[in-house]
Amino acid sequence: MSSILIRSIQLLLSISILVIIHELGHFIIAQIFKVRVERFFLFFDPWFSILKKKIGHTIYGIGWLPLGGYVKISGMIMDDKNISSKNTINNWEFRSKSAIKRLLIISGGIFFNILLSILIFTFLLFKYGETYLPTKNVKYGIEVDALGEKIGLKNGDKILFVNGKYIPYFNDIPKEIILGNSITVDRMGNIIKLSLNNNKKKFFFDRKELNFFIQPRVPPIINYVIKNSKAEKYGLRNNDEILAINSEFILFSDQFKDLLSKYKNENILMSINRNGKLIQKEIFLDSKEVLGIYLKNFIDLDQIFLFEKKNYSFFESIPHGIKKTWNVLKNQIFFLKNVFHIETKAYKQIGSFFSIAKEFPSKWNWDIFWTLTATLSIWLAFLNLFPIPSLDGGYILFIMIEMITRKKINEEIMERCTICGFIIISLIMMFIIIWDIFKVFFY
Repeated sequence: MSSILIRSIQLLLSISILVIIHELGHFIIAQIFKVRVERFFLFFDPWFSILKKKIGHTIYGIGWLPLGGYVKISGMIMDDKNISSKNTINNWEFRSKSAIKRLLIISGGIFFNILLSILIFTFLLFKYGETYLPTKNVKYGIEVDALGEKIGLKNGDKILFVNGKYIPYFNDIPKEIILGNSITVDRMGNIIKLSLNNNKKKFFFDRKELNFFIQPRVPPIINYVIKNSKAEKYGLRNNDEILAINSEFILFSDQFKDLLSKYKNENILMSINRNGKLIQKEIFLDSKEVLGIYLKNFIDLDQIFLFEKKNYSFFESIPHGIKKTWNVLKNQIFFLKNVFHIETKAYKQIGSFFSIAKEFPSKWNWDIFWTLTATLSIWLAFLNLFPIPSLDGGYILFIMIEMITRKKINEEIMERCTICGFIIISLIMMFIIIWDIFKVFFY
């Protein structure tokens, strides 16, 4: 099974879970207040549906267009069937209920998506706990990529503060840097403060992948040698520690990478520590500087870096699940805020289902699947709060105006606003899909 198919199946399953939970929120609260639900559909069904069955007053079904789903609540929208009975309101219709009950029915989908995110993170924390690398244990400073260099960081820097505060766990430092306005580092004994303005923040978003731009500096130890590679031909082995190239000593992986670039198209003498024995290998480096080895990163070197593992009981995991949901939402709000600052170029990271699918792993991994589903669930809840007619937030806005003014908004006005809102959202979705396709082929 190809990686594209595996990613597509994971995306489809994740979206299905999110849609069902969201619509179930509306459905259950409507049932509590004895409001009829005429249709409950996973995916949209213009012209025809894949499957449908009527049970009681509700038609349950699966549509063919996987862009969401819906529940049709009796008396919520004035259609041809109830326009004629405009003055006759049945007690099982949405419009017959008090404003607070209607508000709760509309908010049900948002509430259920928030609850799903909390539940998923809670169970993941209960099952796996959390593993952290304390910042104080990053003893050799950091290694940076090209992005890290662009914002002013250098290999060997020790990060002291971000935004003037000490970050106790290294895992949180990349996120805090993206959110922050300044970094204070110890650079070979000199304390340096680096500012992070929007012109620098554009480097975080103006790239194809939002990967980590810093990691703990590590010694150059071979994790594994690729079969039939140049490294295997010259006799390099897993767990060999590279000590020097020619007469230049090496302490860290970034120094090793720099020397490979320096000596391309030349013969080099590589000194290696293999189980306490000094071994030397004469190797020719081609112009591509490819040896066929993968070096160990800090995760592979737990004998050097002392990690902390936190395990939670089920009840302990609940508040941490809530906290994690809130932190994920805060990060998403920060990203959205930067989208509207053109100079940050955060808009380049906007994507449709194609971009979301790429976030899922090419091999099935339930831990990553549920983490991404929880993240998408809280994001869906947040987007539905936007006060745009046809979204839950638009209906919530209408009801709140009614509660404040104590006057019902004209149903025809609401219907027209809803149609306009639907058109706006459809155009935005079309633009995002076109932009996503453009990125694949041209960006």
